[in-house]
Amino acid sequence: MKQVTKACLSVLNRLERKAKVDTPLRSFRRQYEHLSQFERGKIIGMMEAGWSARRVARQSGRSDCVMRRCWDQWIREMSFTRRPGSKRPQQTSRREDHHIVRSACVQPNASSVAIQAQVAPSLGAPVSSRNIRRRLVEGHLGSWRLLRVLPLTPSHRRLRLELCRVRGTWTAADRNQIEFSDESRFNLSSDDNRVRVWRHRGERLNLAFALQQHTSPTAGVMVWGAIAYNMRSPLV
Repeated sequence: MKQVTKACLSVLNRLERKAKVDTPLRSFRRQYEHLSQFERGKIIGMMEAGWSARRVARQSGRSDCVMRRCWDQWIREMSFTRRPGSKRPQQTSRREDHHIVRSACVQPNASSVAIQAQVAPSLGAPVSSRNIRRRLVEGHLGSWRLLRVLPLTPSHRRLRLELCRVRGTWTAADRNQIEFSDESRFNLSSDDNRVRVWRHRGERLNLAFALQQHTSPTAGVMVWGAIAYNMRSPLV
């Protein structure tokens, strides 16, 4: 009986010593796996600028071990992305992710819930709308507000083209005499008919993501201002 008791105590002591060693390692591993790609790139940038791992750790609010591990992976693989298998497996395959992104490109004004309902029959597992948004972000698609523009007739486009051609030969002194004015209208009504679209960054002026509409008199405040080469008007 005494031998069994001693054996049990010996096993418990070994497990306790192992737990004391594994606990900080698990904490470091957890912090490392929770780093986003932006944070990893920021860490690599600071260390390439000559910062020490301890200084980067204080700046990032992480441990020194996490900084060194991120730097070692960068030196070894020249990449700050996560290793395969270092996070939970995705519920969708790469082909299904491409199908989700393509559905958003075909219908850019559809919500994530609508895209979820559209692609759900073709997916192998149920996917939430949050995962749909995550896949779209990974596909470099963001949710942006529509650009609202006035509808232009062919006559408007012709006059704009003629205006550009006439002023195409102006010198710098001529351009310094131009005054630019603009006004911003703040709607005070309860509904502004906000519509969002899925598009890539830099495609704001694409007419495919613009809403052409005529303005109508509603309650609001108009702010006007003008600037020139060496002057600026007060806001009115």
